[in-house]
Amino acid sequence: MNTPVDMVKLVRDELPARPRGKACIVLTHNYVEQKAWAAELARQSGAEQIDLLDRFAQDNELAAKAGQMLVPNFFEFLKGWRETSVLIVSGMEFLKATWSAQTRATGEFLERIRNWRGDPGLLFAIQYDKTIATHDFGNRFRYQYVVDQRETLAL
Repeated sequence: MNTPVDMVKLVRDELPARPRGKACIVLTHNYVEQKAWAAELARQSGAEQIDLLDRFAQDNELAAKAGQMLVPNFFEFLKGWRETSVLIVSGMEFLKATWSAQTRATGEFLERIRNWRGDPGLLFAIQYDKTIATHDFGNRFRYQYVVDQRETLAL
């Protein structure tokens, strides 16, 4: 096992300071607890948190667009939270499921993670996915792009 990652420090200090690659994915293993974990991380780090499943369920207009929301549209949508230094995103498994029908969507999502320069910095809490867990982001800047939640300090 690697040295445990201090997620509060990563969100509060490291992600916003990166000139590029200002996004990271935490792979969770318990979907039921994902939203509460993300909310607690937001509380402790001073970041903002959005649960996409809740957000889409509350907004009929947004929900109607879910099936057509491509990866670029999704990142444009997230730019609306520029007032916070980091936005923690949970509950996006339904979007990932719609993207599974698109051959290049996962690769495009991971490329956007690696190259994200915009504001806010982004942290995605996503159910464990082997493709994401084994993706080679390269080590040009030695940034951490994927963290297994089991390898984080307790919140």
